[in-house]
Amino acid sequence: MTTKLIIQLWQTGAHAPTLAAAPFMMAASAAAMDMEVHIHAIGASVELFQESHPGRHAPVAPLGRPLSAYIDDALRSGAHCAMCSTAMRDRHLGPQDMITGATDIIGMVSMLEASMDPGCKVLVY
Repeated sequence: MTTKLIIQLWQTGAHAPTLAAAPFMMAASAAAMDMEVHIHAIGASVELFQESHPGRHAPVAPLGRPLSAYIDDALRSGAHCAMCSTAMRDRHLGPQDMITGATDIIGMVSMLEASMDPGCKVLVY
């Protein structure tokens, strides 16, 4: 049985790029271990996936690597991303505003339902 990992981005945002890189490193690592990885972006964290948001490219200490590179690593590794419908609506965003690989929009009920799967682990950042 494949382990399913949901990484919920709740307090993660461009305001703290060094902290924001960690969940994406975790996602890439878990995907490399053949886990089924889902990233659920809630609240301001949806902005990390917004194509035009300048905070996506903030340098992450100590290497100075842009935050967007960590996000891209997770996506290339096979992590599936879903944006919170309420967060998207509140920011007047649609799938066309998001980076490739982060255009799925789901509601809170769907997020909760997915996390209740007995074979699922949830990490919240």
